[in-house]
Amino acid sequence: MLSKEQGQKVVEQVLAASRADDVLVTLAASDTTHLRYARNTPSTSGQQSDCVLTVQSMFGKKSASATVNQLDAATIAQVVERSEQLARLAPENPELMPGLGAQAYPSVAAYDEGMLESGATDMVRGTALCIDQARALGLTAAGYSEATATASWIGNARGLSGYHRNTDASFSQTVRTSDAGGSGWAAGAGNAVSAIDYARCSSVSLQKAQASKAPRPLAPGKYVTILEPSCVASLMRIFSLSMNARSAEEGRSYFSAPGGKTKLGRKLFPESVSIRSDPSSGIAPGAPWGEDVLPQTPRTWVDRGRLSSLFCERFWAQKHEREAVPPPSNLLMSGGAGSLEDLIADTPKGVLVTSLFYIRFVDPRTLLLTGLTRDGVFWIEDGKVSHPVTNFRWNESPVRVLENVDGMTAPVRAPPRDGMNSTIVVPALRVKEFEFSSVSDAV
Repeated sequence: MLSKEQGQKVVEQVLAASRADDVLVTLAASDTTHLRYARNTPSTSGQQSDCVLTVQSMFGKKSASATVNQLDAATIAQVVERSEQLARLAPENPELMPGLGAQAYPSVAAYDEGMLESGATDMVRGTALCIDQARALGLTAAGYSEATATASWIGNARGLSGYHRNTDASFSQTVRTSDAGGSGWAAGAGNAVSAIDYARCSSVSLQKAQASKAPRPLAPGKYVTILEPSCVASLMRIFSLSMNARSAEEGRSYFSAPGGKTKLGRKLFPESVSIRSDPSSGIAPGAPWGEDVLPQTPRTWVDRGRLSSLFCERFWAQKHEREAVPPPSNLLMSGGAGSLEDLIADTPKGVLVTSLFYIRFVDPRTLLLTGLTRDGVFWIEDGKVSHPVTNFRWNESPVRVLENVDGMTAPVRAPPRDGMNSTIVVPALRVKEFEFSSVSDAV
């Protein structure tokens, strides 16, 4: 891992070599450790160190980038020259913005000092626990752990300078029964491997695998549904990335309103729904800067059901004389005070969905999505999980999910099933209806 001073020296070397009108330098150095197992046996492990230096050169309204992963003086000179050659050949971009000056980036405590030393050992211990418990029950487990430490630098010739360190760890496990008729999945995330509860992930996935055997048929339709936190995280990630002011004002979004306006300020959801972001969050810290290297600041996106913010890129913000706002680097959703078990106990009848898989857009204008359920779907009767039911293809929108919320658990850090963002904190949700469009043969 490069030191702060070594990385800053690389940024300064690029700036000194640049002959462009504007130049933006981004540098990221990372150390990643992983451990994979399948059929109750470790299969691969490794450690990788990498660095990525990107130079974006600008001449007027022309711009291009070049990237390398070596930091010797000759390579740095070459990447600067290459980005400038490409920029001169590029067509003009009328929306290209000049570089930012000095910015006040927040100091974000997202780095665990001990992870590089103990992370691999913690992975091995956690994996051994999961495998031992699966073997003892005659079940088959497969899982993946990954831990990454990253240092990032940004800079330009206008006084912009930023440095940030973060660590991130994630784990997921899938368990199958011996006849492959039952399957369970669980995952965890944190800023250190030691923060991941392997015992909980093991227990949950083992229990789901055993409980999901021999599912009973359930007709497709709309049902009262409880979505576990990982399901909510998957939907809310897509929801948050759709909160774009430009697409709303151009009439291409759920957040659009007639006459080139947006739904900002409107009450769209129940008062129990609030969504915010804060790079300095203790439970799931985000990044200090975002798109267009704009500073991340605490921001409320949905306030007690009312849409209060949309993110806005620099060009659109300047054109319409408003604040430029980057997309959130983490997501923090309000919740209730109880557990998933409490929410189930308060549900007379409904469906419990433990995992959403292979999510794709159907209609971006309404945020209608489609996907599959996996690894355990259960029928709830009189406040208890009664029996497993078939998997489904579903067609639903996170907008309708939020509109139909009528119960929440306490929020927890929950990685989406696709693993693309582990800085999401959400509750489990009970919704008045969720549309299951057809039966799936998935396990």
